Amino acid sequence: MHKKRILAGIALAAAGAMTLMGCASGNTGGGSAGDGDGGYRIALSMSYSGNDWQGEAQSLVYAAAESDALKDKVDSVETFIAGTDAQTQISQIQQMITAQYDAILIYPISPTALNQVIKQGCDAGIPMFTYDAVVTEPCAKNVTFDQAEFGKVGAEYLSDLMGDTGNVVLITGVAGTSVDEDRTNAARAVFEERGINVLDSCAGDWAQGPAGECMSRFLAAFDDIDGVWAQVGGVAVPAAFEAAGRPFVPMIAEAENLYRLHLQDPEYIENGLQGGSAGSPPWQSAAALHMAVRAIEGEEFPSTIDVGFDWATQEDLKMCETGSAEELEAGCNTFPAGMVSDGFMADWWHPEWTAGIDLDTLLSVDVD
Repeated sequence: MHKKRILAGIALAAAGAMTLMGCASGNTGGGSAGDGDGGYRIALSMSYSGNDWQGEAQSLVYAAAESDALKDKVDSVETFIAGTDAQTQISQIQQMITAQYDAILIYPISPTALNQVIKQGCDAGIPMFTYDAVVTEPCAKNVTFDQAEFGKVGAEYLSDLMGDTGNVVLITGVAGTSVDEDRTNAARAVFEERGINVLDSCAGDWAQGPAGECMSRFLAAFDDIDGVWAQVGGVAVPAAFEAAGRPFVPMIAEAENLYRLHLQDPEYIENGLQGGSAGSPPWQSAAALHMAVRAIEGEEFPSTIDVGFDWATQEDLKMCETGSAEELEAGCNTFPAGMVSDGFMADWWHPEWTAGIDLDTLLSVDVD
């Protein structure tokens, strides 16, 4: 078995399970769980929503807030969705600071555009935690992982599957972002070292539609594709091969549930599908909530908190029958077709940050 957790760079004390989310009301920033208002008010600032990853990350904050570990500490969580406009996210965070939330969780649209307003929040005594994407303001606490290692691990495994020879195509993320650059540059370095030729690359924008368009274009342009390295595309990339009537080649994609089902399907395997599955784990949002609560209570955190990420090969995949807590704790990491959406990120569970949350709880949590 090759399954491993890519180890985080910073060890953190165990935080236990998670807690509740609802409408904001009550106490001022910097309050304590025992101040008479029933707990902390948390604001969640999302730069965009609508894809599976963002929906899961938001639901995990709510589910964590309702879990045994945090339900007596977190009174409410309120979500603000800014879309892709940095000024809108800045204005919303300013409103959160004025409203004196006890902590603010942020999925930032930019690594630099929010720095000034984040500094304002820090100066007001409000813990400011980002998750997955990071900012460069020193007072912020960035819950993330090594994006370059993410790119490297997948590229190394793909190179192994390709026998260190042949041609690969790359489906990258959102052009110009630090996450995409770190991942892609690391992957390119591996392919160069291993002697694998990069035929072409295309920005898949971390979405199935653009990723599928990239793959269809590659298949129309090249007859000699021997491997695919994709940041997102576990649903769309295999579908593009099927639509083109081409046999599969070894590929790397993220943790989309349908992709993991394909990797376990004898018909797909017989038609040449080999690969590995990794992703930006949605549970980073729940980890950020746990840490924010601990920061309210006086714990100090570094500016970057590396929580690591999961990496799974075909041999590591294990079907969940129901998604119960017991199954998840035992290591299941794929869900039956129809139980979740095709693009559902199957790496949502973590033994520390989502302990006590089962699949039914995640899918039924009310985020309105």
